[in-house]
Amino acid sequence: MPNISLWLGLIAAGGVLSWSLFQQGVARNILNAHGLLIVLGGTAAAMLINTPAAQLFTALRTLLWIMAPAGLPSRPEVAAEVIRLSHKARAEGGLLALRDESPDFAGGFLRRALETAAACSETSAAREILEGEIRNRRLARQEDANVFRTIGTLAPMFGLLGTLLGMLQVLTAMSDPAKLGPAMALALSSAFIGIGTANFLCIPIAGQIRLLAMRQTLLLEMILEGALDIAVNRPVYQVEMRMASYLASPVASTARQE
Repeated sequence: MPNISLWLGLIAAGGVLSWSLFQQGVARNILNAHGLLIVLGGTAAAMLINTPAAQLFTALRTLLWIMAPAGLPSRPEVAAEVIRLSHKARAEGGLLALRDESPDFAGGFLRRALETAAACSETSAAREILEGEIRNRRLARQEDANVFRTIGTLAPMFGLLGTLLGMLQVLTAMSDPAKLGPAMALALSSAFIGIGTANFLCIPIAGQIRLLAMRQTLLLEMILEGALDIAVNRPVYQVEMRMASYLASPVASTARQE
């Protein structure tokens, strides 16, 4: 399902910027090649120095994921699926009756949770394995968010660098009025591009990744607890009560550690 708030925000940002630039007739001066090269090129170079290329590509894939999160069901969907499997396990003889159930639910995590619970003689061992996977997913999303936060920090700095270069050109062209306009345009456009890139794109995207990571963590926690309840053959009403506690609470314990 598309991330509606993200798409609405991008459309609103594009509308505001387009109106500001083209209504006032300054688009050509603001979006000049020198400013774009200094800010975008400089930020890209700094990120390649700061961050491994593999992490950058992972962050870009995460950007595509937050636009239309795949394999991320809602909390009511998770609760309904766990309760359905609990009924079936109680009625048909335990975890073995679920070996062909829900292969792709939540990106396959529900199936892995049930298989792990069945393979481990102690639920504590299964919990440790599954909590490790949840933790690793959360840390990976945090790293992706940090990539965009870093871009959001660097872009305005390169905008300031472009402004300083433009002001130097202004000072050296004081005797030639024909050169003052392009030099001033470079100075102002660099700041505009840097600030706009950070505040309209990178920082909000980092926030979206963080929020979706918290939501993913909560959903995986629900699945983990439900799978372990099913593994120990807990009564269905107790499974329902546990799922209801997640539906009533906006954030679970692990998600609060984000």
